[in-house]
Amino acid sequence: MMKDQISTIKNLPQEYASDPRHFDRTLLHRGYCLTTRCPSSETNTTLRFEQCVEQHALTPGVKASLQSHFCVSRENKPRNLDRPELIFLAVLGVVLAFNVVGTLYDILQFGKNTYLQAWSVRYNWQKLITTYEEGDPRVSSLTAIQGIRVLLLVLVMMTHSSEIQHKLYLYNPGRLEQFLQQSVTMLIRNGSALVMGFVVISNFLFGYSLLVLSKTRKLGLAQLPMCLLHRIIRLAPVHLLVIGFAATWWRHAGDGPQWSGIVSAESEVCRKKFLSHVFFMHNLINPEEHCLLQTWFLAVDFQLYVVAAALSLWLLQTGRRAIPFLTTLFFGSCLLNVVLAYFNDWKSLLYIMLPENVRTTFHDVPSFYRFYVAPWGSLPSCFLGLLLAHVYFHMQENGFKIFKYKLLVWTFHLIVPIHVGFILCGNYIKDTKSGFATALYMGAERPAFAALAAFYVLAVANNVDSVVRRIFAVKLFQILGRISLPVLMLHWCVNMMLVASRRTLSEVSVQNIASDLISTIWWTYVLAIPVSLLVEAPIQKCFNSFVKSRFVETPTSRPQTPVKRTRYHRKKSS
Repeated sequence: MMKDQISTIKNLPQEYASDPRHFDRTLLHRGYCLTTRCPSSETNTTLRFEQCVEQHALTPGVKASLQSHFCVSRENKPRNLDRPELIFLAVLGVVLAFNVVGTLYDILQFGKNTYLQAWSVRYNWQKLITTYEEGDPRVSSLTAIQGIRVLLLVLVMMTHSSEIQHKLYLYNPGRLEQFLQQSVTMLIRNGSALVMGFVVISNFLFGYSLLVLSKTRKLGLAQLPMCLLHRIIRLAPVHLLVIGFAATWWRHAGDGPQWSGIVSAESEVCRKKFLSHVFFMHNLINPEEHCLLQTWFLAVDFQLYVVAAALSLWLLQTGRRAIPFLTTLFFGSCLLNVVLAYFNDWKSLLYIMLPENVRTTFHDVPSFYRFYVAPWGSLPSCFLGLLLAHVYFHMQENGFKIFKYKLLVWTFHLIVPIHVGFILCGNYIKDTKSGFATALYMGAERPAFAALAAFYVLAVANNVDSVVRRIFAVKLFQILGRISLPVLMLHWCVNMMLVASRRTLSEVSVQNIASDLISTIWWTYVLAIPVSLLVEAPIQKCFNSFVKSRFVETPTSRPQTPVKRTRYHRKKSS
C-alpha cells in the first residue's frame, strides 16, 4: 500500500504538468539560503541543497536533483574583450564623433553643409519637437496617427512585461497560472492582433505618399530600388545598433543568479543570428530562436514593404484599377492563411498562450514561428493598408465625405469598446476543438483587427472629431510617435535588465507587473531620445540630402522648362 502511495506521489508533478494551463512542475526553480533554512553538518553543498528542497518543497518520497546556476558579479567577470565587442565600441565611437563635429559646425555656424548639419544634436532636437499643424492640411490631418502608434507601443510593452514574468524565478507561479485562466486576461491572450494596426498604418502612409507624389511625377518599377534603399536606411541603423548591443555588451550590463539564464542566453542567440538580422531574415532563419522578440515585426515590415512597393509602383505604372485588385488580394490572402492553418494545424495565440509556452518563448510551437512571426500572417493587413490609401486618396480627389453618415460617426466614437469586445469574445471560443473552426478563426482574427484599425485611421484622416482623437493629436504624442522605432527596439532590453538583476524570487501581482511596466516605459523613452537624435535622425537626413542632390532637378538644370513655356504660349495664341 505504501509503495502505491509513493508511486502516486511521484506521478503528481507529471500529472500536474500535463495540464497545458500549468507550468512544468517537474523542474522547480528554487533559491535557498542553506545556513538559515537548512542548518546541517553536510559538507557536500549539492547534496545539502537537494536535501533542503526535499524537506521544504517536496512531499515525502519524492527526490530532487540539482541544476546549478552560478552568480558571477561584474567585478569578478573576465575583462578580455572579444572582436565583436571591440567593433561595437568602434562604431559607437565613430557615431559620437560625427555628432560632436556636426553639433560644433551648427553652433559655430561655419556654413550650410547639409551633411554636417544632419549630425547636429541641436538641429535634430529642434526637428523632433517641431509640429506642423499649420502646414499642408493633408499632413496635419494625419497627426493623430502618431498618438495611435504610441498607444499601440504601450500595449506591446504591457504584453511583453507580462510575458517576461514567466521567465523569472517566481515565488508564487500558481498565481500566474490563475491569472491566465481569468476572463480579464483575455485582453492580453487575445489582444496580440492589435499589432496589425502598425502594419495597416505603415502601408497606408507609404501607399498614400506614393499616390500624392504620382500627381507631380511619373512613377513605376524603375523607382523600386530607391524605395527599398529608403526603407533600409529607415530601419537598419537603429535595428542593428540595438542588436549589436544585445549581442555584445548586454551580457555585461548586469549580474545576478537569473542573469545568465535570461539575459546572457538571449545575448548568445543575438550573436548567432546577427547576420540574419542584417538582411531582415531572422524570422525565417532559425525562427524558433528569438533575439529580442519584438524584432520579428521589423523583419515582417521590411518583407511586406518589398511586396507593397513593387505592387504599388506596378499599379501606378500600368494604370490598373487598384481598388478592386487590392480587394481581391486582401480576401485571397485571408483564404490562403485559412488553408495554411488548416493543413498545418496552426492555432492563434488565443490557444497557444500557455504558461510553459510563454516561458520558453514558444520555442517548440510551430504556430508561433511559422505563422505569427512569418510575413504571410500579416499579408492581409498589408493589402488592407494599401487599399485604404487608395480609397482615401480617391475620396480626397472626388471630394467625397464618407463620414457624413451618422452611423459611421457613432461607430468611430465606439471604436475602443468595439475593440475590447472583439478581444473578450475569445472567452466564448477558446475551448473550440474543431480544426476547421480554429483555422477559420486564425485566418479571420488578424484581418478583423486590421479592418478596425483601417476604419479608425480613415476617420482620423477625415478629421472626424472625438475626445480620443484630440488627445492623440496633442504635441506630446506627436513627439513620442516620432521615436517609435527606438522605443520598439529598446523596451525588451530595458525590461529584461530591470527584472533579471534581482537577487530574490519575484512575486506575481498586478502591482509588481504594473511597476515593471511603468519603469520600462519611462527608461525606454529616456533612452530612445538620444538613440533617435544621435543615430536615427542624422542618418536619415544624410540620406535625404543625398537623394535631393542627386535626383531632384535644380532650377538651373531644367532644359525642358523654356520649351514648356513656349509651347504653352503657342497654344494660347492659336
